[in-house]
Amino acid sequence: AVAALLASLALAAPARAVDLSGSWCGTWSSTTTGHAGPLRAEFSPCGEGRWRADFSGRFFKVFPFRYSVTLRVVEERGDEVVLAGNSWLGRLFGTFSYRARATDCSFEACYSSRKDRGAFHLERAAR
Repeated sequence: AVAALLASLALAAPARAVDLSGSWCGTWSSTTTGHAGPLRAEFSPCGEGRWRADFSGRFFKVFPFRYSVTLRVVEERGDEVVLAGNSWLGRLFGTFSYRARATDCSFEACYSSRKDRGAFHLERAAR
């Protein structure tokens, strides 16, 4: 019985890590102010369960923004990962904290700062 269990474990497929690499697009929205806009992201692995996310978008439909954040995998749930991270966006905006759920094709994040809260909704961009 023990040999059969060990054999079945040896033949089990290894867990496949979620791959966030590449381009993503979608929207951001603030639950504090009601503002919303387009959002793009480029994800690249930076080792040890961490991902660099380069975000770009528009505020008030005309003001562009761009910033980067390193997100670390804090939990793996089969084909989904939970990520968390922080970024300092200067004295005007302060520190933003992020918590996200992602699969190979969707990225849903909540963000918060001292003055704002909201969400990102992204899907993998067409290749």
